[in-house]
Amino acid sequence: MNATRIIQFGSVISLILASLSGCTLNSVAARQSEATGLWDELVGGETFGQSFVCTRDNLYRIDLGTATYARVNSAPVVFRLQSSAEVSTDIVSITLPGPEIQNECPTSFVFPPLRDSRGKTFYFYVESPEAAPGDAITVYANAHDQYPDGAAYRNGQVVAGDLAFTAYSRETFTFSGLVHDFLSRAAQDALFFAFYGILIFGACAAIVGSLRRHWQG
Repeated sequence: MNATRIIQFGSVISLILASLSGCTLNSVAARQSEATGLWDELVGGETFGQSFVCTRDNLYRIDLGTATYARVNSAPVVFRLQSSAEVSTDIVSITLPGPEIQNECPTSFVFPPLRDSRGKTFYFYVESPEAAPGDAITVYANAHDQYPDGAAYRNGQVVAGDLAFTAYSRETFTFSGLVHDFLSRAAQDALFFAFYGILIFGACAAIVGSLRRHWQG
């Protein structure tokens, strides 16, 4: 491999990494999406919650399966995220007006990304202190324990089943991060990356050759 081809290959790889830099990717960090029915109305004095283990860093959003009984409910709904059901300190607290709660589809609760969330257990719950029967939302849940890494809670106590929810993480790629990740993974499995490195080099060489013929033509 001559110096010109090495420079060309490096330039193409750098261009690819630079194009990825700044891109944002949303990933599922925990999920239990199957529901068998609805819980009762979330009236004042009640809390509906769920614990889960986050599998990724930068947890930033939780979608909760909600229903409004096809009506516009006026009572605000409060979402709280904590490290467990046994603590009273909120990591996140979000209040949404009643009309913003979705009917028969997830309601999203979005907050600043939690950088070191990978592998940690979290607990979230919703409450609506001003809600009364006929002016309250509810949540979708599964009557069976479908999610092994957490449990459903009602008024702070574990109950059978799990809520229907999805937790998301957000990762923004940087050039240095991509290079570090590539080199780290390559060191762990050198033969695998050597094989794919040859394929990538071949593809890049073909692209460079095609561009050179185009420019020369």
